[in-house]
Amino acid sequence: MGLHIVLLLILITILAIYSFVLLSLNNSIVNFDLLFIEIDFQLGSLVLSALFLGIIIATILELIYFSSKKKYKDE
Repeated sequence: MGLHIVLLLILITILAIYSFVLLSLNNSIVNFDLLFIEIDFQLGSLVLSALFLGIIIATILELIYFSSKKKYKDE
């Protein structure tokens, strides 16, 4: 295995452990208010979902940036 694959596996393992700790140890309830809807979440799941949403948004923006950069480089 290459170094990149090993680092990716380590990152995924650390993220999984972090997720498990957040979900299992934090049982406090947070009232999440969306204009007309009030939703009760556990604080751990709310933080975890915000983390994953941030990762997804950053990945999409990086893909857009690098694809447009490669397009201009070819011309």
